[in-house]
Amino acid sequence: MSLLAIAHIIVLLALAVWSVGLGVSMAIRPSQRHYEMLRPTSWGTVFASFSAVLSGLCNVTVRLAEPPSSFPGAEAVGRAWAGVSEALVPGMFGLGLLAVAWGLAALGLRRLD
Repeated sequence: MSLLAIAHIIVLLALAVWSVGLGVSMAIRPSQRHYEMLRPTSWGTVFASFSAVLSGLCNVTVRLAEPPSSFPGAEAVGRAWAGVSEALVPGMFGLGLLAVAWGLAALGLRRLD
């Protein structure tokens, strides 16, 4: 795993955990301030998720661009799909945590009014 991929994962993890923390705080003690902070951290998590996915897909394409002698025929296709599926994991992780954060925020918003 490259240093850039590690940086993407760290940023994604930090923003996603921050978003979930804001969602928990909205569920426990709802306030307009927490709600206003949840929006930009959510967008940051979305962009970090897409960035991490694109970074993973770039790694897959770089590997596929190697000479055919390094992969025999059908094995190359299998490895490519395995790489693509692995590249999609950060997106699933980040967007899944956002779903939890906004679900908790929705509970808090019901109590806010």
